[in-house]
Amino acid sequence: MSLADSLKAFKSERAEVVSRNAAHSRPTTTGPISRTSTPKPSSGANNNEKRTHDAAFPSSRGVAGGEIMRLVVGAVEKLKDNDFKPLSWLELVRYMSLPLDLRGAKGEATFKRALQSHHRLQYIHAKDSADGQESFRYRPLHPVTNGEELRDYLARLETAQGVPVKELKDGWPDCIPTLDRLENLGCILVSRSKKDGAPHRVYPDNPRYHITMAPSNSTTKATKSAEGPSSASALQEVVKISPDFQAFYSNIRLPANDNDLRAELEKAGLTPTSTVREVSKGPLKKKERKRVDRKNAKKTNVHLAGLLKDYSKVKAAKAASD
Repeated sequence: MSLADSLKAFKSERAEVVSRNAAHSRPTTTGPISRTSTPKPSSGANNNEKRTHDAAFPSSRGVAGGEIMRLVVGAVEKLKDNDFKPLSWLELVRYMSLPLDLRGAKGEATFKRALQSHHRLQYIHAKDSADGQESFRYRPLHPVTNGEELRDYLARLETAQGVPVKELKDGWPDCIPTLDRLENLGCILVSRSKKDGAPHRVYPDNPRYHITMAPSNSTTKATKSAEGPSSASALQEVVKISPDFQAFYSNIRLPANDNDLRAELEKAGLTPTSTVREVSKGPLKKKERKRVDRKNAKKTNVHLAGLLKDYSKVKAAKAASD
């Protein structure tokens, strides 16, 4: 078949396929085309208005936990800046400017429960309040705001760990001058840092045990005006010790160096803590290992007893002769 005949046969076959596919295609309509759109839900509101985020995502309604905690932190800072005085619930809500989701009885109740459960806030009921209103007050780490309260608080402590000055500043920011004054009066003990001498921790003390401190009239007046009459009375109750004992104690002089101090302790029959303990080492003896005679041990080569010669009698006779 020539090339022209092959092309003619291909065109005829293609025409048959096109006509066959056209017969199975969708029939066209001769009349006008009617188009119908998807019906929209009927609503009384204007359809041109955009939906809000809460309307589009109903599951996200309400205030998240992070938003409530942010409000609680702001309330704590407000109460701390209020000079540790109570603040009524109404004033606190008015200051916080609650969001729309927390406004109303239900939202305010949620916010109030969050404040009541906070460990640094104290809730005061209306019947216990002076003005008859519910209020909150900041609760510092230590209930101390002046020198007299500090002395009473240290006296009530059940442990000897003292109070860190950093925690004391939480409720008493300007406590450093009073701490220095009480330390000079012998009312407290203060540990300080070696770098800058800043107070680090406070311990209880009593001026009655400071035998070298004699209270003067000026010291008593300054103490009475600064810390109250109890501190001045404590200074007046200094323990009186015999002058002879004070002179005898003051005349005792320690040796100038450690060697002399060690010699004095040994002369008095005392063992200095710096003495090196000598361990006596005797002559080392090599420990002889004893040979165990196993009479009841399992014997081997029993099957060769008739072939081997028994030398046990010769060994016993040799041992007896020796």
